[in-house]
Amino acid sequence: MPTPHYYKPMKPRMTRRAFFCDYRAPGFFMITITAAAGTPPLGRLSTDGGTPQIILSPLGELIRQSIENFTANTPEIHIPTYIIMPDHFHMLLHVRRHLPRHLGRIIGAFKGGISGRHAQLTGATEVTPLFKPKFHDRIVTRRGQLDTLARYIADNPRRLAIRRMHPDLFRRYNHLCIGTREYAAYGNIFLLKDFDRRPVMVHRAWTAGELQENERQWLSCAANGGVLVSPFISRAEKEVRDKAIASGGRIIELRAEGFPERFKPSGKEFELCTAGQLLLLAPWPDNSCRFTMTRSTALTLNAMAAEICASALAPTLRVDA
Repeated sequence: MPTPHYYKPMKPRMTRRAFFCDYRAPGFFMITITAAAGTPPLGRLSTDGGTPQIILSPLGELIRQSIENFTANTPEIHIPTYIIMPDHFHMLLHVRRHLPRHLGRIIGAFKGGISGRHAQLTGATEVTPLFKPKFHDRIVTRRGQLDTLARYIADNPRRLAIRRMHPDLFRRYNHLCIGTREYAAYGNIFLLKDFDRRPVMVHRAWTAGELQENERQWLSCAANGGVLVSPFISRAEKEVRDKAIASGGRIIELRAEGFPERFKPSGKEFELCTAGQLLLLAPWPDNSCRFTMTRSTALTLNAMAAEICASALAPTLRVDA
């Protein structure tokens, strides 16, 4: 049997740029820059007064000043909002007119400038890069995304506070062995230990009555505290998932693509992790590329869901800190 496409080595998403995007043209981007190993914290989380916020360190203050001065040095770019976290920062960039060079080069010079200024202020004899190579970008491609990204950026301190309060529900696992396969996982690992795990797979040949009866059994399982396991590909499967979640049910969702280096759930997935209702599984090795769902891939994921539900063995795992 040929190796499934998602087991083939590919470039991680953090080091790739979108092939469809002209990185000199006007547009909106959310840029994430991550501190390198050994870099002092950019700040610390504080919940004094009840509202989570980041208290910036001297290095965080230097980054804040550099962001505030960004437009003065590069007038083609405006930064409407940003957030500096303890080990990374996000910037929402508005490229207002055509750039004289690739956005990646501008970001590289920006990072290098901060590292150089920090070396001067600390009296270092040589410049040590403060940030990991490259950066992660999200491109605004349709209406509504801009406000969503702005809310995501502003909500970072609150989500960090929640993750620290419930670390077991926001933990990433690698080399998770279940049955004959290995997975990467993120979320509530304890869902795998529930005695009542049911695969959700809707067959095209089913009559309306058969679909109704199976849906009744799945939702009854979820309401009784069981766990539904599926890639939830078809519309009918997604409807079962959504109904189960709405009633407080718990799910294990398989995905063809893995988790990028700094993967963190957002939106509905974040709220489900907070409530302990979600575990995400992806085939290991953890290739963080996007895939086009094919029938072959769907069948493979459904087979994984069935094996997870049938396995009586406790999963063995390695936790990545």
